[in-house]
Amino acid sequence: MRRFAGTFFCLILLVATFCPTVSHSQSLADAARQNRQQKTQDGSITSKVIDSDELSAPSDDPIVRLTPGATSSGGGTLIAPGLGKHSYLSTSLDTTQFPNGGVLHIAITLGEGPSEASFDLFPQGAHLPDKGIPNPLANAHGVKTGTTAKIDYRFDHGAIFRLAAEGSWSAKAGDTNSYSFVAWVGNR
Repeated sequence: MRRFAGTFFCLILLVATFCPTVSHSQSLADAARQNRQQKTQDGSITSKVIDSDELSAPSDDPIVRLTPGATSSGGGTLIAPGLGKHSYLSTSLDTTQFPNGGVLHIAITLGEGPSEASFDLFPQGAHLPDKGIPNPLANAHGVKTGTTAKIDYRFDHGAIFRLAAEGSWSAKAGDTNSYSFVAWVGNR
């Protein structure tokens, strides 16, 4: 065994000596670090730190973190986009505290504004369409003014979902309404 290890080490040393690209290669981490620390024209070093929030949800979505045994809430004002179009207001729902999955429950109450509403649940990173029929994981469409709708979605492991809200296609383009929601995760 020692003889094999010694031979293997000598072989590696020989390759490194005659193949400079092997011994002088730059790791991906080194390249990223060097990229982040490039000097600007005024000589200062710029640096960008990416945290887990930036990786886990789109930066323009508010994030609602769901935790075991608790409910979380959110809401906003939706706008009717016009027939066949989309104008989503989205909120990220973080269920990563549930590594073994569960059922995501969302109770949505629509205000008294002129627009009815549609709510779609998408996976993280999904492109929200700007026209046509969406393909969500779950939805509540045609929600009437002043009523409450419910979305239930079973998931296998903790993830981040996007709750997308918009006014109804049957409403006049530009009509608005407010909504609020309460979300929680139940057992499978």
